Amino acid sequence: MIVVLLLLSVFLLYVTAPRGTLWHEATRLPVLWYQALRSRQPKATLKRINYGPHLRQYYLYCEPKLPSANPPRWIIYFHGGSWRWGKPDYFRVHAHILAGLGYHVILPSYRPCPQHNYSHIAADLKALLRNLDQKHADWSPQATIAGGMSAGGHLSALLALDVNLIREALPNARSIAGFFALGAPLDLEQMPQRFAIRDLAGSREDPLFSKANPAAHLPLQPQQRGLIIHGDQDGMVPVAAAMAFVQKAKGSSNDIAFHQIERGTHLSIAAWPFQNEQVRQIITNWLSQNPAPPKCKKQDRTGTTQSG
Repeated sequence: MIVVLLLLSVFLLYVTAPRGTLWHEATRLPVLWYQALRSRQPKATLKRINYGPHLRQYYLYCEPKLPSANPPRWIIYFHGGSWRWGKPDYFRVHAHILAGLGYHVILPSYRPCPQHNYSHIAADLKALLRNLDQKHADWSPQATIAGGMSAGGHLSALLALDVNLIREALPNARSIAGFFALGAPLDLEQMPQRFAIRDLAGSREDPLFSKANPAAHLPLQPQQRGLIIHGDQDGMVPVAAAMAFVQKAKGSSNDIAFHQIERGTHLSIAAWPFQNEQVRQIITNWLSQNPAPPKCKKQDRTGTTQSG
């Protein structure tokens, strides 16, 4: 009887919770995870590679379905889940779509909150970059786009904007080519101080808060590009967190494309591989128009110069 009442309550919330509220998003989350795990859409074949000793320090690698571009193009796609939930393994459909555009695809995992915070996640991002540089001869930061949904979009923006992440991992490397962020908290100052933000970055007065705030790292580096997509009825990440970032970014003449989706919720944006053709088309068009990265020379660990 208790189970029946619980299911009935969830159903009533699903039907009655208005768009733009946390309840509306929460009742639809199981549907999204079911789609990710049980979708009949094609899923990529992925290779697991560890970049550290922790159980969550790994990434999944997918080769492009089309012949590799010259030089190759790469996407690092971060999963969402409030920096604590989710796994790259749930994003095989995403990898299939992105690899279909000719990109090598990296789906990273990292040490999650609340046991860890952004200082640990930043260290994982640096370890990831070092591993990519060592394991993949054709990889280079300037041939790489970072992307992701929600917390994943937040990390993709930081990877593009925080020059120290690249410099401390690969001192001689240039910044990545750009990022795309979907329903992402890009200005933490605009976010409610819920447990997810506190666990990630501490209080607003904490120095870690600024390090974890993409807006604090503006402007973009020269020749970087950005794509931001956000629903106007997002009940998890207020659209103000994206709009404030966009205003600051465009103030410095950055190449930022912003799409505010009418009646878009957090999870309707997240469902871009399954049912949101509008968002999917925006992403694929933007990636298809991404200019070819310059050919580069990179040094291996012995100091020998390689073409990449």
